[in-house]
Amino acid sequence: MEHAQRRGLARLMLRWPSRRAELREKCARDPRLVELCEAYEAACEAAAYWAKSPAPIGNQRTEEYNALASATEQDILERIS
Repeated sequence: MEHAQRRGLARLMLRWPSRRAELREKCARDPRLVELCEAYEAACEAAAYWAKSPAPIGNQRTEEYNALASATEQDILERIS
């Protein structure tokens, strides 16, 4: 598992502590779930970047990346359920 994938998984385990074991177990067997963890990490990092940006478009980009992170969370929940 690459760095961004591990960070995404860690972020999700912090978000859903009651599902930590389930997330670890399913990531060990499901490469697509690992990819979703990486995508989740990228969306969260981008949202954090744009939240600090003084650029006029910063707020809009923050909202877009937060929406993407939320959609990715839903994909992950569907995958582990």
